[in-house]
Amino acid sequence: MKVLTELRERNILDLLKQKQFIKIDEIIEKNNSSVSTVRRDLKKLESEGKLVRIHGGARIESNLQEEPDFQVKSKLNLVEKNDIGKKAAELVQEGEVIFLDAGTSTATMISYLSNIKGLLVVTNGLNIANLLSDFDVNTYVIGGLLKNKTRALIGTEVTDRIETFQFDRCFMGVNGISKDQGFTTPDIQEAQIKTLVMNRSRQAYVLADLTKFDHTSFVSFSKLEDATIITDTCPNWIKNKTNVKYMEVNK
Repeated sequence: MKVLTELRERNILDLLKQKQFIKIDEIIEKNNSSVSTVRRDLKKLESEGKLVRIHGGARIESNLQEEPDFQVKSKLNLVEKNDIGKKAAELVQEGEVIFLDAGTSTATMISYLSNIKGLLVVTNGLNIANLLSDFDVNTYVIGGLLKNKTRALIGTEVTDRIETFQFDRCFMGVNGISKDQGFTTPDIQEAQIKTLVMNRSRQAYVLADLTKFDHTSFVSFSKLEDATIITDTCPNWIKNKTNVKYMEVNK
């Protein structure tokens, strides 16, 4: 029994190394285990500091300043992100001015925006701007210092320009969502941009797959009640907060 347990645990940790986040169903299939066994294994591994249990699965613990680069993030949770992006794009109306945050979740919206008449998209994301151009969407890029890791444009040039704009809607990425700290991100300058954009938007949305919940990064940029969360699966602690708005893609 001891060897079998060690093998199951090794399989779980190997999956986490590959994907950063795994669902309980994936572990059940990989180890041919019951739900109760998987939960017991995860509880043990969490007590040893090897992972963090979250709603529906587990993820690797990261430090407050850790930020995967764009290439790494673009390969994670592709199906979930695409569903979230499609749901978000359905909210956009003809003739609107919207802001798309730099990130891989907001990037999934772009293919669904191409047929919306009179749309203007403002962004500080270099990759977002390239994709918008590919789909022939009217785009205004706010120039500034390029942050290579996330391909976001940052700095006073960006914040000064944003303070002159108003948006019908903004769609923001996020690194962590927690009960106490709200929406968080590792970078101070990106956090400042996110806060400014949300304050200048009639409607604010945060796009987040399941892996972003119960996680905290370095800087808080908004309270949970200041935006509608668009997600694939919403944990119960969000659903139980009466002042927090959310949308699930499968609803």
